[in-house]
Amino acid sequence: MLKIGQINTLVIHEVLHEGYTCVAQEASISDDEFITYVYLPTADTALTVGDSVDAFVYIDKQQQCVATTTHPKAVSGSTVLLQATGMTDFGAFFDWGLGQDLLVPTKYLQAPVVIGMSYIVHVFYEEDSQRVLGATKLHRFFAETDPYSSLSVGQAIECVVWHETDMGFKVLINQEYLGVLFHDQALAKHKIGTKFSAWVKRIRSDDKIDITQLQDNPNSRLTLQQQIIADLEAHGGISTLTDKSSPEDISHKFSVSKNAYKKAIGTLFKNKQISLSKDAIKLIKKG
Repeated sequence: MLKIGQINTLVIHEVLHEGYTCVAQEASISDDEFITYVYLPTADTALTVGDSVDAFVYIDKQQQCVATTTHPKAVSGSTVLLQATGMTDFGAFFDWGLGQDLLVPTKYLQAPVVIGMSYIVHVFYEEDSQRVLGATKLHRFFAETDPYSSLSVGQAIECVVWHETDMGFKVLINQEYLGVLFHDQALAKHKIGTKFSAWVKRIRSDDKIDITQLQDNPNSRLTLQQQIIADLEAHGGISTLTDKSSPEDISHKFSVSKNAYKKAIGTLFKNKQISLSKDAIKLIKKG
């Protein structure tokens, strides 16, 4: 069966002057009435009748079923980071690696796009229009709630940021659910398309999902303290990473939030293991 918006294995049915007609590999030519013929304008090498080729199949602007041996950056059902190439009254266009840009119609657009900026786009095949389209409104394709408790509090998850709000970041969880990472639960300011590991913080009463990048408990703070001491010992007993450093620098070094880092060095200071100044922290050598 031919899969629009996917990579298909096609068999050359006829060699034309400027291309080929193809059929799906499993198609039965004996029943021509139900065969969908695909036009392949070019190929990397010359092909003959009966040859097979892996090609991406889609519907072009003339509503013809066509194929290309150039594989796009995304196929139907995938969710990827794409760069915006145009914005019109009826939607936005994105570069997905083909000569014909991917259209995200207005009804599937989360917000107007800025040309040159990148956005998370879900690629899908729309049966009604018989077109491969994109969407930046991910809630039309992914669940915003977890009514059947597939996720549990504390569960490790993989996330990608798809939208930013004043309160935090909307994320796609495990390529299946949508959740929210509030600013105070983030290690740093994330960009659209940032991928990271996190944990389920809570499932709200409305079944929506909050996540966290923090494991702020006594055990994790103790581990962080040990990491800070080890880092100081490895660098001559001094570090310029202080409580005044940026969240990004702290996250890059120890993969924790600025608040967690400040708590850890505060404990080390109280225990007289380090000294603090405006520009550095120093290891206090005993004896």
